[in-house]
Amino acid sequence: MKKIISVLLPVFLVVTVLTFTGCSSTTTTSTSSTTSSSTTVPVQNLTSPMVTNFSPENGATGVPVNQSISVTFTLALNPSSVDSSTFTLMQGTTPVEGTVSYYGNTALFKPLTDLSKDTLYTALVSSSVMDLAGNNLPEAISWTFTTGEVDTIAPYVVSTIPSFTSNFPVDPNNPFADNSNVPVNDSIIAFFNEAMDPSTINTNTFILMQGTTPVAGTVNFDGFETAIFTPSSNLSQNTGYTATITTGATCLGGNTLVQNFVWSFTTGPAQTTVPMVVSMIPASNATNVATNSSIVATFSEGINPMTINGSSFTLMQGTTLIPGTVSFDGVNTAVFDPLANLDSGTTYTVTITSDVTDLGGIHMASNVTWSFTTGQGLIVSPTVASTDPTDGATGVAANNPITITFSEAINPTSIVFTLQQDNTAVIPGTITFDPTFTIVTFTPSIALSSNTMYTASVSGWDLGSYGMATKTWSFTTAP
Repeated sequence: MKKIISVLLPVFLVVTVLTFTGCSSTTTTSTSSTTSSSTTVPVQNLTSPMVTNFSPENGATGVPVNQSISVTFTLALNPSSVDSSTFTLMQGTTPVEGTVSYYGNTALFKPLTDLSKDTLYTALVSSSVMDLAGNNLPEAISWTFTTGEVDTIAPYVVSTIPSFTSNFPVDPNNPFADNSNVPVNDSIIAFFNEAMDPSTINTNTFILMQGTTPVAGTVNFDGFETAIFTPSSNLSQNTGYTATITTGATCLGGNTLVQNFVWSFTTGPAQTTVPMVVSMIPASNATNVATNSSIVATFSEGINPMTINGSSFTLMQGTTLIPGTVSFDGVNTAVFDPLANLDSGTTYTVTITSDVTDLGGIHMASNVTWSFTTGQGLIVSPTVASTDPTDGATGVAANNPITITFSEAINPTSIVFTLQQDNTAVIPGTITFDPTFTIVTFTPSIALSSNTMYTASVSGWDLGSYGMATKTWSFTTAP
């Protein structure tokens, strides 16, 4: 997609067959941007495996030289079809030596040595890759990225479901129980600040305990930033549980968590409501939609991220499947981003299938389908129109949420927001959006310190991944 959770792609190549051009993007630490153009896309079989995400993203710059390369598919693959002959990395015409492994739906290429700095690399996945039913990838794919420096920064947990409320990083010796009435049939989710090594996200590094008793369950990983622990059976009601992400969890650069991340919650009754799609952008029957627009669906409740992918969220033009990638904001909003601009003056149909489930495993009652028609124009680059508190503000209330207003709708999965005290400690919190996706609100999970300066930083791409808005500002809390 042009924007993948926190990453984008500008050029998507179907090797020897087709070239896509889209909008460029960055890793969470670097920025670049180009203009996209529309192309014709091939018909694809909905039952065939498709690439849903990869890291680094296409066109990324400043990629750490010690980072592994990962690609995630919509379907489980035949592991024997994923090896060093079907997943390769090239520096010009020279193959890069490395090992290929496969975990869940994610393939991982680990170079044997650090890559060269400031160098363009091309990753390739062959169409010989196939799913468990023997269906091949419809076309070979390729994407590029440029390296930067060595990654030495430790990954950390950004947020969780159930949420946590504590100083950050969490003190492993002081788990807390601030959350109550968590449905006994819910899964437990942890969101990381960067792409993680899928081989290190498992039941050894993501643990759920009831007192001193381990809870049986399975751990799934989206191949990038989201890990989910699903208990083998419903939890006990009115009972306290403690979840832990251990220091065995490692990012793609090989760095581990500094310390165990621990949080606790108390259960309530089971979740029984059926999830629904409550809003969509573009709206049903919308006209004159920008040709570089993404499609956004908001659900009535928290959704299991593992059920939002290129199979359950699709875009069609007639009988032609439009290639794209699907991202999720970690709560209740999913975004489909076409790999290339849509054709102007054309009607497209979106479908979200009943394969989508909430955190309790309850499926949508039926498929949801709507259509829209494109116009002639492109979405223009966004800007940060205003913030509250404003830059340089003083006497700000310690419990004051931070609001950012953009000049246009923003892709919710592209938002990167940090709040720091004295440019050091990162403040945890939650991000919410208004229905138009133009207003973003950050609510700290802890009260801010009095008479203290805080620095906020935000970045986000528009729905067409045409441009990124960024802003950094500071304010001081009241005495």
